[in-house]
Amino acid sequence: MSEYTNPSAELRARVALEKYRFHKSHSLGQNFLLSEDMIGRLLDAAALKPTDNVLEIGPGAGVMTCLMARRAARVLALELDRGLEPVLTEVLQGRDNARVVFQDAMKADLKALTSEAFGGAPYRVVANLPYYITADILLKLTGAECPPESVTIMVQKEAAERIMSEPGDKQWCALAAELRWYGEAEVLTEVGPEAFDPPPHVTSCFIRLNRYQEPPVRPADPKLYRRLIRAAFAMRRKTLSNNLKAAFGVDQARVLSVLEAAGLDAKVRGEQLTLTELCRVCDALSENCG
Repeated sequence: MSEYTNPSAELRARVALEKYRFHKSHSLGQNFLLSEDMIGRLLDAAALKPTDNVLEIGPGAGVMTCLMARRAARVLALELDRGLEPVLTEVLQGRDNARVVFQDAMKADLKALTSEAFGGAPYRVVANLPYYITADILLKLTGAECPPESVTIMVQKEAAERIMSEPGDKQWCALAAELRWYGEAEVLTEVGPEAFDPPPHVTSCFIRLNRYQEPPVRPADPKLYRRLIRAAFAMRRKTLSNNLKAAFGVDQARVLSVLEAAGLDAKVRGEQLTLTELCRVCDALSENCG
């Protein structure tokens, strides 16, 4: 049987994009992956299993969606651009275990959507994300009430370097700290601009965050811990005490008592702290300023 009577997902996507005269939007970060060979290598690295449920954000033309549906139990894809509906319908024809929901992932109720799609079973995220939502969607996913077992996504190399940073590194930041609380990050492979349509102006990295079975620290108040992390890095040239005063509206004496209880110097900066030290500050803050 020829490729024209049984076309590949890549061929169907290219034909459908042309057929429906779809114009990719720079503002929506639409840099599509169309090569089945490239996507196959990425999915090999993602190590999907036949029992996996997968949430995809930004399916684009649906080639990765289709190939994941061949490997996994179920795939739920969230797409913002309604203009892709006819393209995705054609590319995913016959893939009954793949479903596309047209919603903004940043506004969507992920718990409700994944519960409905996967019956409350664990799920993984695999996606070629629009780069402009990388940090926001990572924080939403890892901070969700029902977080994924792992997050495997395409990001700019610069973003990958921030995510992989450690305490004491120049790039250690609030995003890295929050993600390190969720799980362990690893770079699976680098991907050049030529792999995308259209090619971006940056090198990309396919990274995976594996959720910890047991988190590295257990703050007494997890919501306060997230607030504290963001406050600690809010103004990098300021001391932690100044950032705490600004973020939590407490006076100098109270802040100093918090730092003392956490065993930290009054002049320490937030970006110098490990997760354990941040946890001690969080618990002291909860006890002294609750």
